[in-house]
Amino acid sequence: MYKTIICAIEATSEGKQVLAKAVEMAKFYESKLFVMHVLPYKVLPKDYQKELKDKIYPKIEELCADFNIRKKQRLVKVGKPYELICNEAIKKKADLIMLGTHSKKGIQALIGSTANGVANYAHCDVTLVRIAKKTK
Repeated sequence: MYKTIICAIEATSEGKQVLAKAVEMAKFYESKLFVMHVLPYKVLPKDYQKELKDKIYPKIEELCADFNIRKKQRLVKVGKPYELICNEAIKKKADLIMLGTHSKKGIQALIGSTANGVANYAHCDVTLVRIAKKTK
């Protein structure tokens, strides 16, 4: 059913949870899987963008290594997250985008989030993975 999946993650343990679900889905459907991380900055000098990317690459690489995701399947971009994720899905002809949600409430729900933006603007299916909360 799904030929190409874009999995948008943060370089955190929560991102690993989302990636695990995406890998499971990609195996089930025998899909191509691309992992994407977006640094949410609008206007930054190119050299500073490179510095930020260089800092995040090892973290993304570490997350992806656990799932044998090759370098050419990993993307790190700088900009507005939901726009870049949706544009990359179009570019890669993805039929599914997967990303995590924290179920924000209050003012965060009014302002919106990456998950909300992707769900509203994507040209393909979107699966939101609920992040398991840590118990004390």
